[in-house]
Amino acid sequence: MPAITDLLRPHLRARKMYAPAASPPVYTRAVRLDWNESPFPPSPKARRAIETHLNGNRYPDFLQTALRESLGRYIDAPANRIIAGAGLDDVLNTIAMMVIEPGDEVIVSEPTFGVYRSLFSLHGASVRNVPLGTRPEFALDTAGILDAIGDRTKLVIVCNPNNPTGTHFAREDVERIVDESLCLVAIDEAYAEFSGRSHRDLVDKYQHVVILRTMSKFAGLAGFRVGYGVFPEILMPWLREIAPPFFNISAVAAAAAIASLEDVEHLRANVATIIEWREHLGAELLSIDGVTVFPSATNFLLVQLPMDDASPVVGALAANNVFVRHFPSPALGLRDCLRVSIGTAKENELFLALLKAELERKRGARSTMERG
Repeated sequence: MPAITDLLRPHLRARKMYAPAASPPVYTRAVRLDWNESPFPPSPKARRAIETHLNGNRYPDFLQTALRESLGRYIDAPANRIIAGAGLDDVLNTIAMMVIEPGDEVIVSEPTFGVYRSLFSLHGASVRNVPLGTRPEFALDTAGILDAIGDRTKLVIVCNPNNPTGTHFAREDVERIVDESLCLVAIDEAYAEFSGRSHRDLVDKYQHVVILRTMSKFAGLAGFRVGYGVFPEILMPWLREIAPPFFNISAVAAAAAIASLEDVEHLRANVATIIEWREHLGAELLSIDGVTVFPSATNFLLVQLPMDDASPVVGALAANNVFVRHFPSPALGLRDCLRVSIGTAKENELFLALLKAELERKRGARSTMERG
């Protein structure tokens, strides 16, 4: 009898899985600064919607009409051009089911969101990397991306602002990619609320552009999993056929998202506070000898430490129950960096104090060794 694993699709055996940060559970007292979550809970209106939601015995609206109308009002798009999902991963999965066949190509620019590579390779795509430019700019290689587009390229993904670098790419570079591409271009704007900029208008100008957004970051709904995309009208009949029932969104998650968007001024005030804390933390980090902080248009900072490999420092922080993100793969070129999400003022100060102490300890140990 053949092994049961012989039934697996062949391309899965060579696929590299996405490895999220090894963060502790939410119910622990750990300081989680590794997943780019909001330090603020859902808004007051969202909390009331969650607390008073009593009809969990009933299925949600099959088409999530009220949710898509609310999202449409927020992003200024018709509801019938919005596809929602249980987080942006779910919306990306819907895109993959629409256009990807085994052997097709998807172009990304690494270092970027690791889910792109793992998710699209799951569908049999060959994920092609056109690396970002050197630090500190981490610029898009616009010409390289356009040169890489071939007959089997179905999708180019531009994460803007980019995770994990925090970079906001020049609009003219993104527009050139859109204007000269003969495939679908998805612009992931998960952090748009922190940058104050968007490419939403390009969906109306071009028939091959998708804008992706999420309620996880700015609205504090990471645990409720609500992502969405604005799509060209010409693709909507197929997307509606492919998207799962209820868009995989629970009734309570939809209610929380709708109520959040009725509380948008509260959320914008939270965003302003996070940006203020981000700038303060960045300035404090820059005052540490040998530390570089890259410009960020997000709710996190990419921080270069004065060492070839930041993993010992990341490990020391974790030993003190403060978790940040490290990217050890040499291919990404970020081994000397950590990424820290902006937490509460107290969490930021704790991270800063522990980082300073650990770097000072390492300098002292190195100095002792040199004298010996």
